[in-house]
Amino acid sequence: MTPRAAIVTTLRDVAATLKSFVAYHRAIGFGHFFLFFDDPADAMLEWARAQPDVTAIPRDSDLQRLWRGLVSWDEIGAHVEKEVMARQILNVEHAMTLARAMGLGWLLHIDADELFHVPGGAAQHFASLSMQLVDVASYANLEAVPEAEDADDCAGDVFRSVTLFKTPLPASVPPQAQALIVRAGQRVDTYFHFYGNGKSAVRLAAPGMLPRNVHEFARDGSFTVARFSGPFILHYACSSFAAFWQKYVTLGRFPDTWWGQVDIAQAVGPFHLEARDVVADAVASREPALARRFYCDRVMIADPVLVEEMMRHALLLRIDAPQRILAGL
Repeated sequence: MTPRAAIVTTLRDVAATLKSFVAYHRAIGFGHFFLFFDDPADAMLEWARAQPDVTAIPRDSDLQRLWRGLVSWDEIGAHVEKEVMARQILNVEHAMTLARAMGLGWLLHIDADELFHVPGGAAQHFASLSMQLVDVASYANLEAVPEAEDADDCAGDVFRSVTLFKTPLPASVPPQAQALIVRAGQRVDTYFHFYGNGKSAVRLAAPGMLPRNVHEFARDGSFTVARFSGPFILHYACSSFAAFWQKYVTLGRFPDTWWGQVDIAQAVGPFHLEARDVVADAVASREPALARRFYCDRVMIADPVLVEEMMRHALLLRIDAPQRILAGL
């Protein structure tokens, strides 16, 4: 029997894209969704509860009480109020238990602004991994590049409007490619604005596996990892100005470190902190145009000629499969 695969995500402020997130992944073969609502008053919670293939769990007192009984609690429990990554790890561990009880075979952990791009479909892919007795599958991520400020024709649904993605840079970037990156308002040293170390899925029958962090699963002792540079995780981070604004307004003036010790700028580059400061200043001065200008200059690549040049140098890649799949639904 083909093992069914599921997705777990912790989400907030995704009303414009959640239905497409679920519909797309259903269409490519995922059998169940564990949606953890970080805001228990989220307007999409009731919709999610009405879906037959969704387990919707709000961040309420019941969930917080359950966290305390998880293996990961002793290490990260002190961080749950301030670190969304701590809550994500605990939610994934809980979802693994639920998924095993449902007889599911694989669990993929991605964010609600990400899509799993797998030509041939998820069912075939995970069936192949199970036959090979792979324990963890690790997937490289691509980072979406908006070509317009907002997806007005798609009601803010960036999964239906954005088709351009940054690709990971090689170890040595030719001078001409570096010049194109700079022309596009990007940085060569930190080309991706956010993470670049991929996301993972775990085979639920593999004993002792736990989420090591938001990117990986692991256990004590040896286990088998298959690493892919395709299929990909398509990361639609801040793919409209509205999403960018909402993200950083919600986050507010967060610290310069994760977990009180990981320097964010050193880990992923300066963009995350710069965006925090620009939006906070724009809110304080009631001048959202400041943030919009930053977004246009640093996030978007709107010049079609420049886009074509960057694609010729393999700096950008056009992937329209999610758009086509969603249009067909």
